[in-house]
Amino acid sequence: MSFRRAGSMSSRTGSGASCALRVLVLLLPAFLVAGGEDLAAQGGEAELDRFLEECEEPEEHEEESRLSDQCRPLAVLPDRPRPIFELGEPFLATGTLGNGFRIPGGAVWQPALMAFGTLRTVAQGTSLASPGGTSELVEAASRLDLFGNLYLTQTERVVVGLRPLDRRGQFTSYTFHSDPEDPSADPFDEQLNAHIQTLFFEGDFSELFPNLDNDDSAGLDFYFAVGRQPLGFQDGLLVAEDAIDMIGLTRANMRLGGLVNTRITAVFGWGGLDRHGGAANVRDRDAKMFGLFSEIDTRSTTLEIDVVFVDGDDVTGDGFYAGIGDTRRIGRFNNTFRVLGSFPVGDETLFNERGLLIHNQFSWTPHHSHNLWYISTFLGIDHFRSAVRGPSAGGPLGRTGILFAAQGIGRVGAPLGNQADNAAGAALGHQMFFAETRQQLILEIAGRLRTKDSETGQQAVGLGGRFQVAMGRRFVFVVDAFGIYDFDVSESDKGGRIELVLKF
Repeated sequence: MSFRRAGSMSSRTGSGASCALRVLVLLLPAFLVAGGEDLAAQGGEAELDRFLEECEEPEEHEEESRLSDQCRPLAVLPDRPRPIFELGEPFLATGTLGNGFRIPGGAVWQPALMAFGTLRTVAQGTSLASPGGTSELVEAASRLDLFGNLYLTQTERVVVGLRPLDRRGQFTSYTFHSDPEDPSADPFDEQLNAHIQTLFFEGDFSELFPNLDNDDSAGLDFYFAVGRQPLGFQDGLLVAEDAIDMIGLTRANMRLGGLVNTRITAVFGWGGLDRHGGAANVRDRDAKMFGLFSEIDTRSTTLEIDVVFVDGDDVTGDGFYAGIGDTRRIGRFNNTFRVLGSFPVGDETLFNERGLLIHNQFSWTPHHSHNLWYISTFLGIDHFRSAVRGPSAGGPLGRTGILFAAQGIGRVGAPLGNQADNAAGAALGHQMFFAETRQQLILEIAGRLRTKDSETGQQAVGLGGRFQVAMGRRFVFVVDAFGIYDFDVSESDKGGRIELVLKF
């Protein structure tokens, strides 16, 4: 009897303590909010100090996989670099968002206007050997890309852009030295203009009219864009236009069969098309472009299947263009393989010639490193032509490496050229990062050869390097240098450039 009563009393006592503890836990947030000062006066502040002191004590004999008991402070975000102008919700700032206003259809708009841009200034020079002698050029050039961005939401916006220092591939520049020299040429080339380079509206149909699909189950993921805008597909090998008047409609997030995701885009372009004609990209004012572009995600790869038809004038001609791309991860390696073709429709011209381009990019990151190794190869059969290419985009081989890439500023071209007419080549490069990725160095060796003696393309091998360093929060300093040995003339080409980039 005595034992049972003692046990019963012990049970009741434990139950009461448990209830009291639960009540205390439930009421603790209220005490902290409503009576924080009283708690601190009763020793809460001392308890907090003790807790922080214990957290600062070093841990001993910790296993690598064990969750740490150490206190970790929240990341301290740096102040954001402000754009040159902003009105409304500040871009990438912290704080409370405004309420905005609701439009018919259910969308909530929170308008914000900002202006930003990039100013590039370069001093560059080359000495190029040819059968007719050596040509030299030393110049300074500038390019300004200025944009205004009116956000209605994060998916609906109006973008306007200007490039007031260049037009049609000609840049505001000053020539310090040119050999052979043209006595009648003015060393200062002024290309100031106020032409609108970019002006388009883009949006998401399901975000504009959310009331049509409140639970997001009707599959209304249609994106659209209309106006003058840049356009690129197949990494710029098939389409690389910087200002085309067009309308595009995209159906995204489609689940077809066992595929992970599918996106299909239809494009109609009616103005601002430049046709790729080998050595030059020429404006075709009468051209119309019809394109169907798809991107398919599977569990192992991303496929791109694109077809384009261009209706040109009598000089440029009509053409059909297609490309297939396969991007996948192979272990710790990345690989992108592309096959592209151009086919004349009707009479063949310099701008719609028949040809095939096979292009592959293989890369990997060494263990315990952010650096990158890459190997790019290409094979051009006959005369492949891109569907459309902007005036300063060069040829389709720019993705092969820095020795093949057009700079997009001034008159200095790619050291090894970037046309693919009956040519084969490769590039091996190493990209290295320093100073917490604020500095990077690219070293590359590359070469190309003709596959037909009747072609005039370059046969050469070269070395190139590029060093970039971030200065402050808005400037990037770039130094390029290259040396090329041309087997046709048994002479060397060399050149370099210094560029200062301002982002604002």
